[in-house]
Amino acid sequence: MPENPTPRPAADGRSGWCCLLLCAGPPLLWFTAGRFLPERVLWFPIWLAAVVWNGPDGHGGISHLLG
Repeated sequence: MPENPTPRPAADGRSGWCCLLLCAGPPLLWFTAGRFLPERVLWFPIWLAAVVWNGPDGHGGISHLLG
């Protein structure tokens, strides 16, 4: 008897929500908490991304690897 090549649907339909919450939850929580945080703490993730991208001296970092 030949097998049916079509895959079975997933038994649990909630798996997409977990991924969404892991991706969207932390930024939403950060911006919500930003109303109560000092300004220096609030800008830390943006400063950290800039340092990683440009390097601590403004030259280098990962942007240098991309050209």
